[in-house]
Amino acid sequence: MNSSFKSLIEQYPLPIAEQLRHWAARYASRIAVVDAKGSLTYSALDAQVDELAAGLSSLGLRLGEHVIVQLPNDNAFVTLLFALLRLGVIPVLAIPSQRALDIDALIELAQPVAYVIHGENHAELARQMAHKHACLRHVLVAGEIVSDDFTPFFSLHGERQAWPQPDVSATALLLLSGGTTGTPKLIPRRHADYSYNFSASAELCGISQQSVYLAVLPVAHNFPLACPGILGTLACGGKVVLTDSASCDEVMPLIAQERVTHVALVPALAQLWVQAREWEDSDLSSLRVIQAGGARLDPTLAEQVIATFDCTLQQVFGMAEGLLCFTRLDDPHATILHSQGRPLSPLDEIRIVDQDENDVAPGETGQLLTRGPYTISGYYRAPAHNAQAFTAQGFTAQATMSGWMRWGTCTLRDA
Repeated sequence: MNSSFKSLIEQYPLPIAEQLRHWAARYASRIAVVDAKGSLTYSALDAQVDELAAGLSSLGLRLGEHVIVQLPNDNAFVTLLFALLRLGVIPVLAIPSQRALDIDALIELAQPVAYVIHGENHAELARQMAHKHACLRHVLVAGEIVSDDFTPFFSLHGERQAWPQPDVSATALLLLSGGTTGTPKLIPRRHADYSYNFSASAELCGISQQSVYLAVLPVAHNFPLACPGILGTLACGGKVVLTDSASCDEVMPLIAQERVTHVALVPALAQLWVQAREWEDSDLSSLRVIQAGGARLDPTLAEQVIATFDCTLQQVFGMAEGLLCFTRLDDPHATILHSQGRPLSPLDEIRIVDQDENDVAPGETGQLLTRGPYTISGYYRAPAHNAQAFTAQGFTAQATMSGWMRWGTCTLRDA
């Protein structure tokens, strides 16, 4: 095990769901999460997580098993995520818009014992998958009941126990890669490295008890989940507002109502928000930081975001596989407009190389190689792809961290 990862284990000795207990004790009466149906305090969230974990345990879900979660942005997603983590069951996070081809491939790869859906929109898909895949013992429903064959998970009950805690070096959850190879790839994120991911991001982004984070991007993505996202905000005692709508005439009044301070957007959504302010007049003065990531933000649009919303723009370059780069809140204006920041960790290593893996000169483009304490060393059950995505330098599918991860083909070295 690499020394940099060992230091993360020392820094974050508790698995993620156990950290929630500490947050609940510290911020008990503060509001933790809000959605269209209501809100939960930290103590209520922790209690609901325990109750759901007991119910899931009564179904036979056990440490190390996989469950596919395909839920919208709501409190049920947060509760289920922590309940699974509390049992040491590994969530496989799917996007609500994914349909049969993707879900079928994910189930084939991950072999989950359960599939969690919201309701009618995914009912027929769930029936197809349950019929096809013998590994699926349960279909659980977070919303309206659509079939006697499905189990409403908030009706589950069981006796709270001292469940075996997962090791912090073990996989906490499986994220879907944003790559475009055509076959799904799952990213194993461990408790310790993911804790660093959201905690260090929260510190860099200025998250505090007074922060209100709006999750408007699909929360199965790493960006709104942990950069700092939901988890980073909860770790600091802030409030998370979840919405399943990206419509400006719904989201902007919500920002005003909840006094949102932080939000993450992709460039296309940022463009829509800028345009909407020509007619939408909600009070958005609470906004402090708008993060932009997922694709390059044109400098002209970056200027418009800053001018329109009168807050700090933070550019983010990152991958669910690990490496995160942020512009700092106090960076010069030109840096914020024209770059996607610097690495989150001082232990992150970056190289820009040519086709022979020689470092390119400043001003030249090349392929990005990266490694670091929170960057994965292999995709889940993908040996052939791993052989291409990681250099041969000391690489294994284990957590050695000595190999470099290949990423991208056109990265500019500026220094």
